[in-house]
Amino acid sequence: MNFQSEQHGKYILRLAKSSDNNGIRSIFESGSFAGGMNIRFLRGAQPLSSFEADGDRAHILVAEDTRENRLIAVGGAVVRTEYLSSVPKKCAYLTGLKVHHDYRGRLSFIQHAYGVMGELVADCAATYTTILDGNTAVIRMLEKRRKNMPEYRYLGHYTTFCLGRGKRLMQVEKNQTEGFEDLMKTHFSRKDLSPCRREYRGFGKKEFYSVRDKDGRIMACCFIGDQSATKHYKMCSYGGVYKLVSHLPTALLGYPRFPKSGEIIRNGVVSYLYVRDNDPALCRRFLLSAAYESGFPMLLWGGFDSEPLCDAVNKLKTVKYGSRLYEVLWNGDTSGKIGGSIGMEAALL
Repeated sequence: MNFQSEQHGKYILRLAKSSDNNGIRSIFESGSFAGGMNIRFLRGAQPLSSFEADGDRAHILVAEDTRENRLIAVGGAVVRTEYLSSVPKKCAYLTGLKVHHDYRGRLSFIQHAYGVMGELVADCAATYTTILDGNTAVIRMLEKRRKNMPEYRYLGHYTTFCLGRGKRLMQVEKNQTEGFEDLMKTHFSRKDLSPCRREYRGFGKKEFYSVRDKDGRIMACCFIGDQSATKHYKMCSYGGVYKLVSHLPTALLGYPRFPKSGEIIRNGVVSYLYVRDNDPALCRRFLLSAAYESGFPMLLWGGFDSEPLCDAVNKLKTVKYGSRLYEVLWNGDTSGKIGGSIGMEAALL
């Protein structure tokens, strides 16, 4: 699609360019997650590079206030190669629309922006997105069918778990990846939305952790990455019960340490977690041991509600937050492509 820009009153809708990085960063810095923990998600000094790191390419749209000469909204899609029905396909993840705090509720051309985005991802086999459970206003808006808007078809719930420092319960190997490519073919390929390429920069600078049986076959494994070069979280403030809990020595109890208000959260992210036979005891021992060896004070891992390992991780001492997973269907399409087991990685959301 040869889309350049369109004028809507005093606003211009166009594709982002490298000179927009400062304006996009300002939009991210103006918002935060709502709820008991007020967290701000940031994509660093070069947000366009951060988007591109999560896939093969990124289609990023921005809205500009021409009178004020400032960017006021950003949204788009990251395109990457993922499995669908065990076949590598081009898929698009909608990153969600972020509007500068000063302009919320004032944009009137959202439907048209969706039309542009639908054309930009028309060559993708599937489009999907996630919305935080607490973002109820957006959920109500998007789940209601509207003319000239895509259908947001709810697929299920996705939980992101925050683990603490861990402890050494078993010996784990580091960066011995022999056998992992076989798992990609026999295990991860069976999960829809599992990334086919573990080389995406969005996974961060990562290390591989594993345990093996006496024959050298992988029993459990994962990558743990440092994403701080492309994205990070800032703790803004606490509310409700979390305001009290944040002052407690939670790390001594096995939970993640609650960062101070204003602090950039130092965390690692777990991807491609595999445990043979989904053994919950092995999962617990391996994940806590890998967390300890990684040196991160906090790890993130996410799983869809049908993922068997969620039950095992849920029994650990974690802090968690939930999202709703949707397949986005364009132009009246009713044939969803995503289903069954889901392998979506929290690192790339």
